[in-house]
Amino acid sequence: MKRLRQYLSTQPSLWQLRHRRATHKIRLNGSLLLLNLFVILVMILLRTVGSFEMGELATFDAAMRRASQSQVDPRLVILEISEDDIERYRWPLSDRKLAEVLAALQVHTPRVIGLDLYRNVAVGEGQDLLNDQLAAENLIAIENIATSLTPSANVPPERLGFNDVVIDRDQVLRRHLLFAKTQRGETAYSLGLRVALKYLEPEDIGLEAAPSHPDGIRLGESLLVPLSSSAGGYHHIDDSGYQIFLNYSARPGQVQRLSIGELLDEEFDPQLLRDRIVLIGSTAPSLRDLFATPFSATETDSHHVKMPGVEVHGQMVQQLLGLAFGQQRPWRVFPTTIELLWGWSWIILVMALVWRLRRPERLLGGLVLAGLGLILVEQGLFAMAIWLPGIWVRWGMVLGIVLTSIYRLTYHFLHDRLTGLPNQTVVYQMLPDWRFWRSRRQNSLGAVVLDLNRFKAVNACLGYQTGDRILIDITKRLQSALQPSDYLARTGADEFAIFLPNPPHLDAVMDVAWQLRRRLKRPFILETGQPVFLTASFGVAFGQQRHQCLLLDDANCAMHRAKALQLSQPVIFDAQVQQQAIATFQLELDLRESMSHSQVYLPPVHDTDEEGLTDSNLPHSELGDRFRVYYQPLVDLRSGEIAGFEALLRWQHPQRGMVSPAEFIPVAEETGAIIPLGAWVLHEACYQMQAWQSQFPRYANSIISVNLSPYQLQSPDLKQRLRDILSETGLDPHCLKLEITESAVMEEIQTTLEILHDLKALDVKLGIDDFGTGYSSLSYLNRFPVNTLKIDRSFVWRMEDSPQDRAIIRTILELAHTLGLDAIAEGVETPEQLAQLRQLGCDIGQGYWFAKPLPAPAAAQLLARRPGW
Repeated sequence: MKRLRQYLSTQPSLWQLRHRRATHKIRLNGSLLLLNLFVILVMILLRTVGSFEMGELATFDAAMRRASQSQVDPRLVILEISEDDIERYRWPLSDRKLAEVLAALQVHTPRVIGLDLYRNVAVGEGQDLLNDQLAAENLIAIENIATSLTPSANVPPERLGFNDVVIDRDQVLRRHLLFAKTQRGETAYSLGLRVALKYLEPEDIGLEAAPSHPDGIRLGESLLVPLSSSAGGYHHIDDSGYQIFLNYSARPGQVQRLSIGELLDEEFDPQLLRDRIVLIGSTAPSLRDLFATPFSATETDSHHVKMPGVEVHGQMVQQLLGLAFGQQRPWRVFPTTIELLWGWSWIILVMALVWRLRRPERLLGGLVLAGLGLILVEQGLFAMAIWLPGIWVRWGMVLGIVLTSIYRLTYHFLHDRLTGLPNQTVVYQMLPDWRFWRSRRQNSLGAVVLDLNRFKAVNACLGYQTGDRILIDITKRLQSALQPSDYLARTGADEFAIFLPNPPHLDAVMDVAWQLRRRLKRPFILETGQPVFLTASFGVAFGQQRHQCLLLDDANCAMHRAKALQLSQPVIFDAQVQQQAIATFQLELDLRESMSHSQVYLPPVHDTDEEGLTDSNLPHSELGDRFRVYYQPLVDLRSGEIAGFEALLRWQHPQRGMVSPAEFIPVAEETGAIIPLGAWVLHEACYQMQAWQSQFPRYANSIISVNLSPYQLQSPDLKQRLRDILSETGLDPHCLKLEITESAVMEEIQTTLEILHDLKALDVKLGIDDFGTGYSSLSYLNRFPVNTLKIDRSFVWRMEDSPQDRAIIRTILELAHTLGLDAIAEGVETPEQLAQLRQLGCDIGQGYWFAKPLPAPAAAQLLARRPGW
């Protein structure tokens, strides 16, 4: 019970597991959130210093030009003073001439007259006549609030309006100043507002306070709210008075016009002026009363795209009338907080797209849709008279995309994309970082490295998608066995590393390794319900701070030791393991030296070297100095006679003597030396078999079997080299059998199938070696162009005492014969094994009961004796 309690105390609880996953997500999402906050703070800073003001205003102008419907208001007429009128009547107009114009205008009973001509001193004769006209109740005159000049005494304050306008920094007129304080401290109305209110008097519409808004006023059906100094994309503008955005309903020059010459000469339709608003002012370019508008913001030097001041006042009047009657919406801008939240949401959106969408085409499509969405929403809001500055949002989106892309590339460079775990780069950067460990107050560190055995076969048989799902499941299982403070990384395609901070002793690290092993021992259930069993090789290392830089290498060394010995239990790194690694390295050096000494190499196909060897003069086994080929007979179990030989490579080390193939073949495969060695063995075996067939006609159809390494199988020139060897040695291709291990066949199945069919086209025979020990799928077996299945010796050794192994051998034999294949049983060492194999119907036997591997002369003597079993 106590041991159970101790075990359970070492297991992470469900809460801890969820806490670990939540912590990882919080850290990742927290990093992205900090990045997002950085972007929005940069944008706020740039907004604060006014970096986007000109861009926002230019965007407003472009939207205004697109939205303008060029509507001509029939209620409004401009009585213009043109260049022809100035030439005809002089400038400034005399009081008499102006009085004459007003009198002629009043004949046609306009509802309101707005006089955009400042007159507080007499000009020529006729001042009394002018004063009589200015006394008309439907006339609104102008005053100037920017100076201390007093308006005409004959016009009461309620019929005075200022014609001052507010110009933006780029000299474009976008705002309508409704009210302002005069230098006398009085509240003055704009000319446009006075004219509009005068026109609306019969409808009993006027300005009213708006209880719903402290600064708002109501004009008919519309609520007007003043602009603040930093609203609508502006940067600390002068917002004194009462300002709103000016809505241009028509382009320059599209308002109805009538010149004073035409008026005085009566060359017009009288209905044009009846019950209308008539604004009198100059449109002559020579008087320079012209303003740049959103329609001319890009061509401010061209007079024809500027708008005369009297027409600007006409636009203001038209806007106010439309607001009063509900024909227009008042312009709205959001508070700064709402603008920031709006922009922040779009920046979050594009940053999330960059982070989440992995495929470039999807990412590009998502970003394009986001950009179009922003534009469409802004245009839709603008059509509803809502102005939402968007230039800073676009720049924020671009900055967010760039920074998130950099962060994503950095993150994926340091993390595994499939599992999200840190990768080997992070691990090797982390280990030497003393600050990392000192911040955690570590005195010791444990490391566990595990490598999944034969995981490539899983990918080959079940597909990479299934393999990926299994890797994700493995990650979850490993995390479930660890504490939140432990560190899990994926350091290879099928390799994981675990670091345990501050373990009290080595046994604590071993306990974790055994827990991980138990987690992986359980089968992985596929969606089809099929179970998949995996094993792993574990290496364990334990060290102090001074050893941390080498700790991962130590654990890796122990893991490779476990894999080489095919051990299922974790292997602890110690001096012996290190010595073994050193010995393996020394073996590699010796192997290279022996190959160089014996000249065991092959030049490129169809190539010769005067100082080297060619394919035709390679040394044979009896001539080899360090490497030799031995031959073990293959016995026909029906006749008991020799059916052929298997060629086996042996290495005669000058100091160590005969080196076991199990010891040097893995090193040769890792270093690539197996390619020239294997080719040399193949050439030697074919040469020797052809010689025996000539010497012993009885064995003219004997077969020579040669093992083909997986590395040889993937060699691009294998087919051509094999063709050359058969041609040079004169061996009948039917007498050569190439054996490939089951695990090698199941790796990269489609590619292997193509290679095997290419080899089969040379008329050689193919066999699967060690059948029954690998991870193969029977559905693929009938697709392989093989002739033989070789039963692994492990089954033969146990068949006398194990009914299960006998059953496995029987099944393999039945399978082979059903598919029309021969079956070879290797490892036959007793007469009982031989008898059982014959009883089961095995075709060929091989093993020490017949003969051990022999050098070529001894094998020739065996053939000469014509033995039988």
